[in-house]
Amino acid sequence: MQLEMFVSPSIMVPKVTEYKEYIEQFQEYKLSVIHFDVMDGHFVPNIMLGTSVFNDLKEITKIPIDIHLMVNEPERYIPMFNLENGDWVSFHPETTNQPYKLLQTIKSMNCRAGLVISPGTPLSYIEECVDQLDYVTLMTVNPGFAGQKLVPNAFEKLSRIRALLNKYNPQIDLVVDGNTTVENSKKMRTYGANGFVVGSASKILKSPQTFSKYYSEFVTALN
Repeated sequence: MQLEMFVSPSIMVPKVTEYKEYIEQFQEYKLSVIHFDVMDGHFVPNIMLGTSVFNDLKEITKIPIDIHLMVNEPERYIPMFNLENGDWVSFHPETTNQPYKLLQTIKSMNCRAGLVISPGTPLSYIEECVDQLDYVTLMTVNPGFAGQKLVPNAFEKLSRIRALLNKYNPQIDLVVDGNTTVENSKKMRTYGANGFVVGSASKILKSPQTFSKYYSEFVTALN
């Protein structure tokens, strides 16, 4: 069984002045989630997207937001965001002492809970936390910066994660984040991914004027 495919645009890619134009089109195409990267400059060597940007987005759209916490001690950051029912929250399990408990906390807030697996992160985290998971995001590049090439084991690791999820709960979404060009994403789809974070590697967010064209081409190619 193949889960329904969805696209999650990375809102860190557009200029702030383009947000409104993009959001209107995200709503027109009934996108199910918007990707929101939070970076602390410690877990990854970059600083990105804070609470004010999140709150501004919440004022102009009801589309759920997937907060991807690339931070140490993510439990300290979650209360800073005014999360609503149906938002998504994901974190890297190696950044907290109690990943299982944190997933429970996220679910108790009526949010979807996810783990993010970086290159080199063992899949045993998934197996130990699978009963608390709504989705898993596989980083197919090293986290922290856009525009990177795929790591060599990306497809093989994707296949192993899908097999693991199928064993325990086939309904858990498997999202990929990193170099999701049309060509790469078509292959990722065959290896088990059904969610695709699209950023600078994809033409989808090249400009608000071309969003419709490239989004439609992407979806057509993967379905």
